[in-house]
Amino acid sequence: MPTTKEYQERVCRAMNFISRNIERELSLEEIAESAAFSRFHFHRIFKAVVGETVADFTRRLRLELAANRLLSAQFSDITTVALNCGFSSSQNFAKAFRQHFGVTPSQYRKSKIGNIPGKNENAPSLRAVYDVDRLLRDAPRGESRAAMRVDVAAMPALTVAYVRKIGPYIPEVCGAGFAELMRWAAPRNVVGEGTVLAIYWDNPEVTPPDRCRFDACNLVPAGTAPEGQVFIQTIPAGLYALCYFERPPSEIQQAWEDAYLWLCGSGYESSDAPCYERYHNDAAQHPQGKWIFDICIPLKSEA
Repeated sequence: MPTTKEYQERVCRAMNFISRNIERELSLEEIAESAAFSRFHFHRIFKAVVGETVADFTRRLRLELAANRLLSAQFSDITTVALNCGFSSSQNFAKAFRQHFGVTPSQYRKSKIGNIPGKNENAPSLRAVYDVDRLLRDAPRGESRAAMRVDVAAMPALTVAYVRKIGPYIPEVCGAGFAELMRWAAPRNVVGEGTVLAIYWDNPEVTPPDRCRFDACNLVPAGTAPEGQVFIQTIPAGLYALCYFERPPSEIQQAWEDAYLWLCGSGYESSDAPCYERYHNDAAQHPQGKWIFDICIPLKSEA
């Protein structure tokens, strides 16, 4: 099983792959493949370890490379700098550059040494260096991470009724899926503690938000027939990390990051299958408005 150090080394391998190929278009799949990660889980592992998404890290490296080239007499044309650093146009480059550094490329170049203070004080330095030994040590953690409980267990196959929604992963879209599902499930008395699940099939960093797939699910007996827009599917049996959380809605994203930080130090490796959330309550009925839920990460067999 991979160790924490091996996860760190593989993430750094992915970072190096991005750096070596920064001038061309990169897909998440090929970056994940460069470090032998599953494409389903790589983006979360990368964010947990590095503290930036793959897209944000790549964009920042391109901007920093461009900033260095703007200060070199070898690159006289800003449009050439933009195109050679992986931007589709000088307009897109100028907008991204100003958002990151707080000044235009021309203003930055006129500074001669590139030391105009930017509006983004938290933006990493042009000379930021990633140290393998401090990646996990310095990775962001939620205040309540210590309360996270993780069980690794062999889970049976789960038969679920589901309503699929296509669109961005926002409360309006996901909530509509659950509302439609509950109109079907509640009269059939199949809703209870731990019966409600959510499957997020796509990575919104890669898939356009209006094409992301979300399944609002509820456990049902095997053999249940589909009806109308309520379909039936089976979540495969296998080894899963069951990461238990009690979090307010504002900390759901942090819970996912905490779960993947655990994975990176666990000695386990995720399998090539999607994760799902399993809910144990209704946050509207919790005295502090918290969701009680598991993030279920499929793992490769220990064998």
